[in-house]
Amino acid sequence: MIRAEDLTRRFGDLLAVDRVNLEVSKGSVTGFLGPNGAGKTTTMRMLCGVLTPSSGHAWIHDIDVTTHPERARELVGYLPESAPVYPEMRVREYLRFRSDLYGVSTPRTSIDRVVDQCGLEKVHGRIVGQLSKGYRQRVALAAALLHDPKVLILDEPTSGLDPTQIDMIRSLIRSLARDRAILLSTHILPEVEAVCDSIVMIAGGKILTSGSIEEIRGGAVSCCDLETDLETADQLILAVAGVTRVQRRSQEGSWRRLVVEFEPGRDPRSSIVASIVSKGGQVREMHSRLHGLEEVFRSLLANSEVERVERTA
Repeated sequence: MIRAEDLTRRFGDLLAVDRVNLEVSKGSVTGFLGPNGAGKTTTMRMLCGVLTPSSGHAWIHDIDVTTHPERARELVGYLPESAPVYPEMRVREYLRFRSDLYGVSTPRTSIDRVVDQCGLEKVHGRIVGQLSKGYRQRVALAAALLHDPKVLILDEPTSGLDPTQIDMIRSLIRSLARDRAILLSTHILPEVEAVCDSIVMIAGGKILTSGSIEEIRGGAVSCCDLETDLETADQLILAVAGVTRVQRRSQEGSWRRLVVEFEPGRDPRSSIVASIVSKGGQVREMHSRLHGLEEVFRSLLANSEVERVERTA
């Protein structure tokens, strides 16, 4: 498990990370989402024990990273954005070199394991610099897995890869999550939806929101066209279980359009229709969509920027 409480980092006058709190449990992939310069990499380096926080604490499986960084690092596999590989080495040679750095007690067995896990069987004898970028990324990930870490921290793991390579790395990450806690930083929204169970959104060093993808998106939004003279139609719909908000968009005679928002995981459309029909009205059309992550993120980011401007004004 990964846990951080009020994790903060300053570089002189620059507040790069501001009281970050997050938690990643075993068996899950958490997407650490934010624009470039949001504080993702700085936070991940503190979690790995590579960078000392200015204040706050982080734990890897209940080991305080600040107090016992070496013990915590033994449990972490860290893949930085620029994959640390030596292009002149062969794949197995490089993995043996890395296993010696980790002090792996059974290097041959561990190398065989990560070669199998990362799908490197066809290239394990080749020179690293002659591999595609997708395979070089796999080699770097295999190296991070040599000591069988309980936690994986991956910084932009699919950056610069083509669509086929991205799919391969995403599938690999999902398979590795079965018995590990994985924190994956990205600014690519489709990546979050394809791989992650939950999200932490960050901007300007501050957490904007966190939760499951369903919670972050919120409920569905439905556009509801009614043919009714019921002045109480808005209240009838709002009284239906699972409806959180009703807005009137337009009205002409007995026709009106309402925008209805639902709770996460709820779909009360049939109940809405039944409620309107029971009072003599008709529902001409109703169609729904989910809030997109990009829509949610842009809204949160805009609000955070407004607040920051107001605080500094």
